[in-house]
Amino acid sequence: MPHTDQRRPRPAGTVAVFAASALLASIGIGLLLYPPSAAHRSAAHPGPTASPEPSTPVPPTATSAALAAASASPGSSAPPTQTPLALPEPIAAAARAFTVAWAGHDARPGHDSSFNDAARRAAAYAGKQLAAQLTTASPGAARQWDQWTAERARVTAQITTAAVPDGAPAPTPDAAYVRVRYRLTVTPATGRPTTTDQQVALELQPDQAGTWLVTSLPNA
Repeated sequence: MPHTDQRRPRPAGTVAVFAASALLASIGIGLLLYPPSAAHRSAAHPGPTASPEPSTPVPPTATSAALAAASASPGSSAPPTQTPLALPEPIAAAARAFTVAWAGHDARPGHDSSFNDAARRAAAYAGKQLAAQLTTASPGAARQWDQWTAERARVTAQITTAAVPDGAPAPTPDAAYVRVRYRLTVTPATGRPTTTDQQVALELQPDQAGTWLVTSLPNA
């Protein structure tokens, strides 16, 4: 029988094994040549998150302090301004009457003849010693009177307040200190009147009958 050199066909399973081995070898070579990036690794395996650094406290400014004060509760507000000491009405009335007479003048013809006429009217509300001092003429008063006479002016005082001065003691049965604020208006015969705000400090004491009189002008 003649000999034939025909080879037997290889089974299909053997071919599949060789193909799979070749594929795995290719994948292994690719991994060695091109490793996964750090970003892919970190995405796949996230590391521990770093805790934020503590913030440095910002020192308070004047604006923040003002806003804090404005938003404070009513209970933490600043104390109210101190109320002025009460002034008994007999003392206040005597101080007002003296000031109106002492500061008022009438230089129109047929009225006051000198600056001292006002002092004589004020003497009715003053002690004897002060009344004598008020009528003492001074160069400044004489010049002022000459100006009013030339203008034929009338001078009036309107009381605005009468109260115990800041820092002065409260009134007692024997003495009282009063600061009178008033508006002095000079009205000439022609032209517009002028107005200024004035004040005078007074010391008052009662006489034997209990009537309060001005005994001195401490700052005059």
